[in-house]
Amino acid sequence: MPKVNDKDLKDNQIDNYDYLGQALPACRTAAAAPSVLLDPSDRFQTVAVITDGSRIPVLGDVGPWAALPLAEAKCRLLSQMTGLTAIPLTFSSSSIEDTVRLIEAITPSFGALNLEAIDETAAFYVKRRISETKELPVYIDSLDGLPVICLAALNNALKVVEKKMSEVRLVIAGGETAGLAMVDFLRLAGAADIVVCDRLGAIHRGRSGPTNWVKEELASKTNPRQLKGNLPKVTAGSDVLILLSAAQPPPKDLVATMAPGAVVFNLTDTTTDNLGLPKVYASLADDNPNRLIPALLFPGLIKGIMEAKARLLNPSMKMAAAMALANLVPENSLGPLSVVPPVTKPNLVSALTEAVSAAAAASGASRLI
Repeated sequence: MPKVNDKDLKDNQIDNYDYLGQALPACRTAAAAPSVLLDPSDRFQTVAVITDGSRIPVLGDVGPWAALPLAEAKCRLLSQMTGLTAIPLTFSSSSIEDTVRLIEAITPSFGALNLEAIDETAAFYVKRRISETKELPVYIDSLDGLPVICLAALNNALKVVEKKMSEVRLVIAGGETAGLAMVDFLRLAGAADIVVCDRLGAIHRGRSGPTNWVKEELASKTNPRQLKGNLPKVTAGSDVLILLSAAQPPPKDLVATMAPGAVVFNLTDTTTDNLGLPKVYASLADDNPNRLIPALLFPGLIKGIMEAKARLLNPSMKMAAAMALANLVPENSLGPLSVVPPVTKPNLVSALTEAVSAAAAASGASRLI
């Protein structure tokens, strides 16, 4: 085999195999001014789907090896729907700080990160740390995606039952980090009367028993009437029930105690056949026409982040995504069985991409302004 030395690698001898010759001009540009990396690299066409397998739906904590097929499947779907390059990365770590350091080390290669099937508390902390130290959007289905999808569905469901966001009573079953993310986003949209229930019942100020910073923050932001008691007690007379946790299955015929025109969103992996018949019902189940699945949102949202070359994923961008998703169901098509579009809707990704990219520019999150 002929020996190759440095003098053979000349800038004017670039061909399909000369990756060094192809890359050197871009490397020089990036080295001279890293902010110009926008043009010479494919960073803003590349997203990482990162998992440690600590919270896989249905399976729980099964570790990084078992999580790899999930990350690979999500990458395939994201690439098919958007044309982006999505790379699955699995890891194991001994601590949250170790996780933060590992993810920080790979950030120069990607335009956005998707934390997948990671313990919610750890994911929340990692997202906050990365957002504080790096100009890099971090997306998490349970903390970013589901609140957006729920708001889009709720916006349309309230039109169906002829109620206003600012006037309805909402109950959320599930009081950990995902519950806090849901509360923050719904309050941003105008919801004022929200009660969150955990295993001990309604969260309220001064409640005795085990607590943590999440529950303390929920106590300060929710339950304006300081209701006390278990899930059935606080759900009675409410307009909307959002099930985030299956730890406490709701009792039979709970819907019968709710206000007329009840709306129920089931975001757990369990069935709720015993609940009764709400006016509007949405869930993760594939036999439900109102499917609140992450695939409704994350391809278009992430594509919008990349097109804007966004520094972060902010509430304005998520709110724009929620309204765009809601508007994909025409007014004349709204009904109990149609409050969100199907994931196969032809313009789903493009509508979300346009809305998110525009919101990034308007809010100052885009690098293109």
